[in-house]
Amino acid sequence: MSARRGSTSRALLLASLTLALLGCGSDRADGDPVTGTPDLHVSVAQASAPVAGASQLVLSIENRGDGDDRLVGADTDAAIAVEVHRTVVEDDGRAVMRLLEDVELPAGDTVRFRPGELHLMVVVPDERVVVGGTFDVTLRFARSAPLTVTAEVVDLLDLVEDDGAGGG
Repeated sequence: MSARRGSTSRALLLASLTLALLGCGSDRADGDPVTGTPDLHVSVAQASAPVAGASQLVLSIENRGDGDDRLVGADTDAAIAVEVHRTVVEDDGRAVMRLLEDVELPAGDTVRFRPGELHLMVVVPDERVVVGGTFDVTLRFARSAPLTVTAEVVDLLDLVEDDGAGGG
């Protein structure tokens, strides 16, 4: 009987490990397994001089890989917080900002953060966030390692559109 118990225990252990491994590698809400490897590249970053206690940060994130990723947050020591926003126009014509939890970064695509659209909002920036200044921002992703970029502060009207080629 002890041999039977041993083989039953091994079978249960093998089944448990198989189920655990099947659950790994899936960070998608629909439960589909995640495949491929993201390869993220960030363009030059610019931030606007603060207006009403906040600064808009613009950049592009290009995913040159064959796997999707998500931007799940950002932070800097030059402000209280960095939030991801999307500006939307309501039915009554008012433009409002919506706080987002994350942003999809599909394989082979470039996601652009721009004023009046999808953007990063630097909340209550400190004295480094002035025209001509710079500060570091760390972008955090669901699958990829964090990336730190240096943002140059410019006048809001001088925020430039890049060509979408991404950075290094």
